[in-house]
Amino acid sequence: MKHISLISMAVLLVGTSTLLALDVATLNQRANKGFTPVVVKDWKAPDESTIPNNLFGDTVRYGKALVHETYKYIGPEVEDPKMRYAGNNLACSSCHQEAGTKRWSAPFMATFANFPQYRNRDETIGSIEERVNGCMGRSMNGKPLPENGKEMRAIVTYMYWLGQGIPLGATVEGAEFPQVNRKMVMSQAADPIKGEQVYKEHCASCHGENGEGVKREGKANGYEFPPLWGKDTYNTGAGMYRVLRAADWIVANMPLGADNHNRILTDEQAYNVAAYINNYDKPRDVKANREKDFPDLKVKVPDSDVGPYDDGKTRHQHKFGPYKGIIIPAK
Repeated sequence: MKHISLISMAVLLVGTSTLLALDVATLNQRANKGFTPVVVKDWKAPDESTIPNNLFGDTVRYGKALVHETYKYIGPEVEDPKMRYAGNNLACSSCHQEAGTKRWSAPFMATFANFPQYRNRDETIGSIEERVNGCMGRSMNGKPLPENGKEMRAIVTYMYWLGQGIPLGATVEGAEFPQVNRKMVMSQAADPIKGEQVYKEHCASCHGENGEGVKREGKANGYEFPPLWGKDTYNTGAGMYRVLRAADWIVANMPLGADNHNRILTDEQAYNVAAYINNYDKPRDVKANREKDFPDLKVKVPDSDVGPYDDGKTRHQHKFGPYKGIIIPAK
């Protein structure tokens, strides 16, 4: 679901050892576009009343609808089998909240301005269409949209409209992921047992005792509150399945009503509940061929629970931490 990878972590971490899961200096070098990006601190979503009444405007509006109510148009329960691209009944806005306009919730305001970009998961220069389809295959547990099709064109056009006024390659405050305390995760493993208590106290009332969510009545009508494990949610290839990535998102967005400047959970609570939600005892679909992700181990994300690794650490430590010896702190 997120397009930032670990670039934002790079300002905090420097890799110096040959035995590490993430050589941030190498990642920075490969992501470098040859110019210093403009930093944009103030941004708000454009006024929808300015969307024109023409084909462009219709495309923007359809793109927003696809993001906000994905299940209604391309979900697994839609009437036309040819339109069943998503494999679950989530919406893109389940993670990209408020249709991709909420700060610190993987918003889209800087997306269009930052593609093409280096993608360490694929070791390639990826297009915005490939990034959307990455989410389709992982977070939405489905299949790719045709890159020149109406739906892909609408989603990209909506992202373009949201990003009006954002300079090419700009860094936009609130577009990156916040981070749970990295000193904590270096020395402390995430604890699914403690995370279960956090879940019961702060999450179960919306997402269900068994992570099943609250589904609306009727076909292709999605969820009031999305499921967090089971058959109708993200698969093991999604970014949200990674404990650090999930914790970074949770701390700034959950429970409902939280934001990055009005947090409800502590960093430790978010870290532990991310481990609980993504623990191996929670059933979910398995993404095939994940061992092919991050083919260059120098720029492999530290919280991938699928090898190979070159740091001498176990799969369990990559999944839950502690990340000392996996993330190398800056001097």
